[in-house]
Amino acid sequence: MPTCFRFLFSDLLVLFLLLLTASLSSPQPLCHQDESLALMQFMDSFIIDNHTFLSSCYPKTASWRVEAEHGRADCCSWDGVECDPHTGHVIGLDLSDGCLYGSINSNSSLFRLSHLLSLNLAFNYFNYSKIPSTIGNLSRLTYLNLSQSYVSGDVPSEVSCLSKLSSLDLSYNDDLNIGSLTRLVQNLTCLEEILLSGVNISSSVPESLANLSSLRTLRLGSCGLYGEFPIRIFQLPQLRVLIIANNEDLTGQLPEFHSSNVLQALSLYHTNFSGSIPNSLWNLTQLTVLYLSRNSFDDLSCLTKASSNHTFPHLQYLGLFSLNLTKFPNFLRNQNKLVLLDLSGNNIQGIIPKWMFHASKENLQYLYLFNNLLTGFKNSRDVLRLPNLRMLHLHNNMLQGSLLISQIPPSIQDLDLSNNFLTGFENSRDVLPLPNLRMLDLENNRLQGSLPIPPPSIQYLYLSNNFLTGFENSRDVLHWPNLRVLDLRNNRLQGSLPISQIPPSIQYLYLSNNFLTGFENSRDVLPLPNLRMLDIQNNKLQGSLPIPPPYVQFYRVNKNAFTGEISPLFCNLRSLVDLDLSYNNLSGKLHPCFCNLSQSLIVFELRSNNIGGTIPNAWAKGCSLKVMNLNHNQLQGRLPRSLANCKELEYLDVGYNKIHDTFPLWLGTLPELKIFILRSNGFYGAIRNIQINCTLSNLHIIDLSHNNFSGDLPAECFQQWNAMKLFGAKKLQYMMDDYVGILYSISLTAKGIELEYERIQDELIVIDLSCNRFEGEIPEVVGSLKGLHILNFSNNALSGHIPSSLANLTGLESLDLSQNKLFGEIPPQLAQLTFLEIFKVFNNCLIGPIPHGSQFERFPNSSFDGNPGLCGSPLSKACGDSLPKPPNEGNQGLVSPFEFGWKVVAIGYGCGFVIGIVIGQWVIARKQDWFVNIFRIKK
Repeated sequence: MPTCFRFLFSDLLVLFLLLLTASLSSPQPLCHQDESLALMQFMDSFIIDNHTFLSSCYPKTASWRVEAEHGRADCCSWDGVECDPHTGHVIGLDLSDGCLYGSINSNSSLFRLSHLLSLNLAFNYFNYSKIPSTIGNLSRLTYLNLSQSYVSGDVPSEVSCLSKLSSLDLSYNDDLNIGSLTRLVQNLTCLEEILLSGVNISSSVPESLANLSSLRTLRLGSCGLYGEFPIRIFQLPQLRVLIIANNEDLTGQLPEFHSSNVLQALSLYHTNFSGSIPNSLWNLTQLTVLYLSRNSFDDLSCLTKASSNHTFPHLQYLGLFSLNLTKFPNFLRNQNKLVLLDLSGNNIQGIIPKWMFHASKENLQYLYLFNNLLTGFKNSRDVLRLPNLRMLHLHNNMLQGSLLISQIPPSIQDLDLSNNFLTGFENSRDVLPLPNLRMLDLENNRLQGSLPIPPPSIQYLYLSNNFLTGFENSRDVLHWPNLRVLDLRNNRLQGSLPISQIPPSIQYLYLSNNFLTGFENSRDVLPLPNLRMLDIQNNKLQGSLPIPPPYVQFYRVNKNAFTGEISPLFCNLRSLVDLDLSYNNLSGKLHPCFCNLSQSLIVFELRSNNIGGTIPNAWAKGCSLKVMNLNHNQLQGRLPRSLANCKELEYLDVGYNKIHDTFPLWLGTLPELKIFILRSNGFYGAIRNIQINCTLSNLHIIDLSHNNFSGDLPAECFQQWNAMKLFGAKKLQYMMDDYVGILYSISLTAKGIELEYERIQDELIVIDLSCNRFEGEIPEVVGSLKGLHILNFSNNALSGHIPSSLANLTGLESLDLSQNKLFGEIPPQLAQLTFLEIFKVFNNCLIGPIPHGSQFERFPNSSFDGNPGLCGSPLSKACGDSLPKPPNEGNQGLVSPFEFGWKVVAIGYGCGFVIGIVIGQWVIARKQDWFVNIFRIKK
């Protein structure tokens, strides 16, 4: 090398080293003081709460205060803060998953950080506050992420003015409204990512999205989209992720895909795409995710006729469920990179082919084949030897015979074989050789005898609706340290339950509908500290009630043989939601402390016991009771007025007791009441106080029968019972409490016999006021209650005509007006009641022809007995001209005593006597002067 070049090279090297040293020695710019102050003020507007929803969150801002207190005010070094290395301005703020709890308002110091390029506040809890319009101050933003941050309201228009945005993520904020997707993105021409899944958009997808040539990701799942999806969006040159799942009103068709298409993830799950799946789908060679499930494609030949040579070389997640496939698609043979395969909800029949479980599918972890018509596996010892399989769901198929446990890979964690026809385990051991098993679901099969014991890893064990008698090696059966749920309902378990062997980790214990007789080595308090649900109903358990641990929420022991009093220790169960002690032999009194449970208790069931005393009268304001059923006990006293504090009450049943009281005037203050039963007590007096609030617009069933109520029928109340006026407005469903998850049941006298309704249809409408002392006429307004199914006014002292308005009750199935003093004819319009199965008017004073109609011809003679003036089919008495005439009720006060007596004789001795007494009492009471003038004794 020449000398000049050597000197030149050495000079350049020295110069480079000098510049490098200078750059390293120069200090980095510090955070600007005003921005540091803004960050501190922003931090102070929130509290750190890592217990609200996000238990795994990390409080990044907690370190800011520590550093500030130690004199380190350079916010550029703070956790989650990024500064420009040249200017020191804050350009990035990442507080995602930061345990922030509070509201964002328009005056927040956050919006003074005008140099921000990136803002990530995802996975915090902003208390459903609105996104402030001052977000428009952050005009340099290129990245904005507020996903799952509990913001609400309308997205301000200022967001659409952030024209430099390349990524916008507002996903999974259920109460956030976009309004117009067109308006939101019209100025955001630089967008590369649009993530709005789980946000309420409720609009069509604008064609303008197809003009965003830089768009790489579009996620619009579960947004309420409708209309036709623009086909041009599929063909965007940079589009890699397209997720529009769960928009059932979104229509569209798949385009022809070119080989240059770079799509990696495509999900159309539960939309309404139609037409054919094009053969060019195979050009999407970059796909890793493909969900075409639950659509209306009418041509699936692209999938069903594809050979094993067709393949998506990078595909890992494939969802083809609910597409009406009838066999396994052949192209799956060589899809060897699959991690998840979902073919559930089809009509695939027969044997699962051996190639589905070939060793080449070693990546497969999640296999969902449920809701098909599969009968089993190929007879191969290695059929399920998939080394990484974690979840296998085969429920709701037609699997038969014994399950070869040895074929299930030891990697399995969740195994669901419920709703099949399995009878047992072949070559089973005492303990199942599945060391990683967490969930085993075998309910609704035909398993018999004893079962092998799941491994210690088990957490959820569902075995209900089989023929099981227990487990092998039962003394050690329940030593599962991680068990949370054990479901053995509807089996054949017998004897005593070894309660000491149930692990303390248990939270939900279901043992109902067996033949258990007691608890082995039982204590007064069950030693299960984590128990939340105890369901041992419908067994043969005896002795005193076991006391559950303090945090139990559901305690269901109904339909057993428990005896003794209810311990006041139950009053300490402040988390109790559902307490069902019905159908036992419990005695004693209800302790007043039970009212202390009213803040949490929703269901209180005590029916069919021997509880005496009075109902406690200290139910506090804010009472959360929805169901109180004290039917069939020995309760006395009055109905407690404090129940008016239970504004959520839907079901109140105190029938078959010894309560002696007037009609509860406070009843109308319970706006949610649907079922009200006072049957067979000692209630008395009239229901005619005009001050009664009879709104009860949700009332479906009222039973006041077998009491001593008197006076006129409450026409004012009938007028207000709006739920009874609706006919066929609801789909068939059953009354239940959604939170507790129990179906309402009831005992009613329906169609002539007393029935136990295990499940009450939500549309069942019943009025039963029978066996009282009501008098006067049947109000015409009853005919407006068009939803009525059962109407019973029998065994009272009602008089007057049967109102023709009852013909409006087109859904009526049972009408009982027997054992009253009704007169006149049966309205012929009642023949229009085509659903009527029971019609009883016996022992009244009715006359004239029985209405003609198919229903009336099927009613027995006994329905009309005791009405000598009735004639026509089905009676043998034919109708003629010499029919008795009805009393002229309009002139009863003006006729002479001789004319009055003649009409009574014409009607008949029995009816004449009854009507004579009734009218006589009326005349004496209302026309006393006239009566004295006519019948006075002259001296």
